[in-house]
Amino acid sequence: MDMNAWDDIVRNDVRDVLKEATHPVNDSDRIRPWPPVMIRDFLHAYSLSTRNVDAACSVGDIADYLSESPGASVAVYDADGDFLGIAVDDDVMALIKRDGIRALDYPIAEAVQRRRPVCSVTDSPVVILQMMRDKGWDRIGVAMHERIIGVLRRRDLVKFAAN
Repeated sequence: MDMNAWDDIVRNDVRDVLKEATHPVNDSDRIRPWPPVMIRDFLHAYSLSTRNVDAACSVGDIADYLSESPGASVAVYDADGDFLGIAVDDDVMALIKRDGIRALDYPIAEAVQRRRPVCSVTDSPVVILQMMRDKGWDRIGVAMHERIIGVLRRRDLVKFAAN
């Protein structure tokens, strides 16, 4: 095959994709075909606050931080810098309800959900929502450059997808 002919085929395919992306076939379509919607778009629309903490940090200190910042989370790392898990206000409150005032002196590692799923900023919100529904998850961590930067809640993702 002649290279000029191949270049023409590729150029026409790219032109068709770009044309469809900038001029939707149906105005009632609410899904943006290009560029694709990603979790990072959600992060720009909502402010997520995540604090990286050492596993030895106390539940009391973290409870103060989480109560002052609605929707905030903590990413817990051990002394070697390895990720242990994510804790949110519900996790801390459940520990305090279970063990009472003594829980405030526990290390935050006691309140961490170690098997909480994590997604990337480049994942699709639609795919993440389907996974959350299928697996019964109400929250999922978000990572960028191998560090946790936030926790997405299903209700916030649903609101974002509806808009």
